[in-house]
Amino acid sequence: MKEGVHEYSWIVQPGRQALWTTHYGWPMRWHQLFDDLEAQVTRAEREAFEEEVRARSQGESAAVTLGAVLAAADGQLVRVTLRDGTTVAGTVMDCAAQWLHIADGPREWLVPANAISILDGAPPAAPEPGVIASRLTLGHALRALAEDGGAVLVNAAGSQVRGAISAVGADYLVLAGGRIVAFAAILSVTPAP
Repeated sequence: MKEGVHEYSWIVQPGRQALWTTHYGWPMRWHQLFDDLEAQVTRAEREAFEEEVRARSQGESAAVTLGAVLAAADGQLVRVTLRDGTTVAGTVMDCAAQWLHIADGPREWLVPANAISILDGAPPAAPEPGVIASRLTLGHALRALAEDGGAVLVNAAGSQVRGAISAVGADYLVLAGGRIVAFAAILSVTPAP
């Protein structure tokens, strides 16, 4: 016999299943051979499937934006830490991809997404926001406050300014008296006391 080559022979007995034997004389049943082969294939397929699920889950999680999380936070009890370290806590009354409206009893805040450093209480994974939630910008929310006409307190990067919103541009608001506040500087907007 050549090295590395196995010799097999048949053992056939009347009324019994045919057996393979190796050159060592060990019997080998075909069904055992195929069962083992099938188990190996099943295990390899399961491992490949689990790896694909793991990779897809990681890919899908990586695609979730903060805007999607914000838009899915409606009705959630959240705690938001702003860029300046202050915190806002309450129930999300309304939300979109660019902002949260949070209320805690009579207190209310409009918080832009770019002002959020830490968000606790929102679902960590969420589907992309619908068409309306993705199109409702911070400007839309501020225009609604301007139409209401009430005085607001704008917390903007280390200072607070008070007044009624008289106009809202693409990336800024104007308070009565002409004071302009860039959206990028806004940490929160609350009704003025």
